[in-house]
Amino acid sequence: MKKIKISILIANYNGEKYLSKCINSCLAQNIKEQYEIIFIDDNSTDNSLSKFKKFKKNVRLIKTTKSKNISKFNTYYQLNTYYQGIVKAKGEIICFLDSDDYLKKSKLSQISYYYSKHKNLDFIFDRPIYINSKHEIDSKQKDYGFRENKWPIFPPQSCISIKKKILKKNISKLFKKRFPLTTLDFRIAALADRNRKNTFFLKKDLTFYFQHENNESNKNFIKFNAN
Repeated sequence: MKKIKISILIANYNGEKYLSKCINSCLAQNIKEQYEIIFIDDNSTDNSLSKFKKFKKNVRLIKTTKSKNISKFNTYYQLNTYYQGIVKAKGEIICFLDSDDYLKKSKLSQISYYYSKHKNLDFIFDRPIYINSKHEIDSKQKDYGFRENKWPIFPPQSCISIKKKILKKNISKLFKKRFPLTTLDFRIAALADRNRKNTFFLKKDLTFYFQHENNESNKNFIKFNAN
């Protein structure tokens, strides 16, 4: 069996409207190396699991053991969902993906190329292609990166990839139950800020980031990236 290079972790809660597009974008990747797709469902109450059935031959399913959806503004459920995917993932590199987002066909091959070319890399942040509530591409763009004496400006969760060994080494820090409003992308960006020489902000648009009225991560993204 070939060694798995990348694990895509899809976090889902009531994303039935979006998950087919999301999963199909993962299946369509043009990467030559072996990769896996793990779909983690956090006790959805819609028809997500029924829609997932057609993908079960090619995608691993994990159901969270306890629902963490205590509050719309409590992000610990997202941490728990991704945590359960990380401990089961077999890839050297972890790519995060919320179920309402989707990938360009070349994303994994690009990520694999840069990790292979630069052996010291532990974090890669690619750039999002913003999709508005009308399913139109929004042309707005930010310059992502580190800033002196300020928090880094970082893209959404679905644009982050990280070496699994770094996640395992820092798992107790990244998944602390304290500060439940602090999203995983912010926690990873703060960790990357302490390891700048091992972090790459890739100036390529590889991830479609869907913004809609229920998109909690968009609210936190604006809040945490404020000056």
